[in-house]
Amino acid sequence: MAAPELHGQADRFTVSPSAGICFTITCRGASSFETQLLRLKGSRGEEANPELGGTAVRSSINARYERRRHGICRHPYLEVPGSENVFSGAAGVTFGAFIRSDAPTAARQAVLTAWDTSMGAGFGIFLQKGKLTLLAGHGEARMELSIPEPLQPGIWYEVAATYDLASGLGALSQKPCSAGVGSRRIASPRARKTRTTTDHCRLAQLTPAPIMIGASAKLTSHWTAAEESFRGTIESPYAIANATSASDLPGLHARRLDSPALLAAWDFSQGHSDDGIHPDEVPDITGSFDARCVNAPLRAVQGHLGNAIENFRTAPERYGAIRLLDRQPDPERWQSQITLAVPESLESGFYAVRIRAANTEEYVPFVVSPPRQPTLHRADGTGAAPD
Repeated sequence: MAAPELHGQADRFTVSPSAGICFTITCRGASSFETQLLRLKGSRGEEANPELGGTAVRSSINARYERRRHGICRHPYLEVPGSENVFSGAAGVTFGAFIRSDAPTAARQAVLTAWDTSMGAGFGIFLQKGKLTLLAGHGEARMELSIPEPLQPGIWYEVAATYDLASGLGALSQKPCSAGVGSRRIASPRARKTRTTTDHCRLAQLTPAPIMIGASAKLTSHWTAAEESFRGTIESPYAIANATSASDLPGLHARRLDSPALLAAWDFSQGHSDDGIHPDEVPDITGSFDARCVNAPLRAVQGHLGNAIENFRTAPERYGAIRLLDRQPDPERWQSQITLAVPESLESGFYAVRIRAANTEEYVPFVVSPPRQPTLHRADGTGAAPD
């Protein structure tokens, strides 16, 4: 029997007496887990290390908890709530965006998808072995269509994919873009060419799955992101609830808003404020399917038309991209949470919460800081810390 998988993290590393610290825990392969608060050796001088052992401390979190099933994706992405069945009854589907990959040859990466990775079904644009790939599948039928010319890191591409349910025709296009700050120069004439490829595979229907930007979906107790995250920058993704002819895919972004079957189009340049702060929701231009940022992707990023002169205040339309850098998971997305209210009597020093399930252990270290010294008030009304 395989050992359980445990992972935990705290929402902060240092906590003051009378404050709270929240631990979020994932447990797979066991029905429950046990937590215990430890005071670590080395807390009075040398660096504390959970592996050196510790002394158990009486605490309200010393207990056994039932495992709650949920999936966590560590990488940033965007989800589109309520989009699970948007292609039900549609004659076809078309996806498109501008993308710039940081690591095209990394493991399979989902760019723009309505794909259920647990079933291997749906529709989506992916990167596989450095190549732009269209995946479409339902039941035993599956199409995997790739462009032979691999994507180059640091270069912007306009990409688009389509599938026609009636004919079974799928098509995929990539068009290099040489403009944009930070874009590498396209040296090879071969790499400058627009590529389009097609294939046939009859699917009975389009499998229901939510639209994800920079990820694909998997179903546990609810829809969440799979570990197929795109590593790079995305600009102006869109979804059309109909097929598009293969010859019309190159340059489709400029005509996307004219499509009568346009389902959603996201503009990451909207919502920028003077201080660069923007909401976690990205509006859908059509007004139907706003996208929600998960794990704090980087906003206000220069897109394929960016330049070194203007900034997001003077030319927000040139900052319409979003970069998917590795971040820690949003704490609110973890369903198993334990909060420790640090009592005033808890001595300052290094601590850890030990998580146990069967023969597996995980330690989450943190520091309790010394209590604040009271402020003494002089007769003139000024304050001073005690000597």
